[in-house]
This record gives sequence, structure tokens and C-alpha cells, in this order.
Amino acid sequence: MDDQPKRALRVWIDPKRCIANAKCTTAAPGVYILDEETGVAYIEDPEAATVEQLFAGARVCPTQAIIIEQYGRRVFPQILTPMFGEKSDSGGK
Repeated sequence: MDDQPKRALRVWIDPKRCIANAKCTTAAPGVYILDEETGVAYIEDPEAATVEQLFAGARVCPTQAIIIEQYGRRVFPQILTPMFGEKSDSGGK
């Protein structure tokens, strides 16, 4: 099996966004675990987790606290740029 795509992945959980909803632990049991003291999710064994399991947990997170980067670029959740003509929140008209 080729582990090259997985080696290029960096998965981390933003503790400020994690609300202990535990959907990630349901989508990928044994991969994502909730810390009993803080309530923040963490990855139990990143080396044993498959790419599919990592993405499954990230996709169900209601606050998008699970960030996945590949080769230094964010792949999930996507950061979308505003569409042409959308107003910004910068206070301008």
C-alpha cells in the first residue's frame, strides 16, 4: 500500500472551534477521541488512521474544527473567496 498521500497530510483540531459534539467520534470511532477534561477532540493514533477516516470525522464536524492540509495547502474545510459583487463586512458601501 502506498502511504505517500497520507504522509503529505496534516490534520489538526482547532480547540477554540471544537464544541465536544462528538460527531467525529461517531464517524471515525477509535480515530477521534474526546479529551475527558477539556472536551476537545484529538486524534488517538494518527499513524493508524486512514485518509478516509480522517476525512469522515472532518466532514461531520458542525463547527469545522478539524482542519486538513495536504502539502501545506488547506484541503478541508475549503476557504471560499467572496463571489463577485458580494458586499464585504469592511464597512464600505
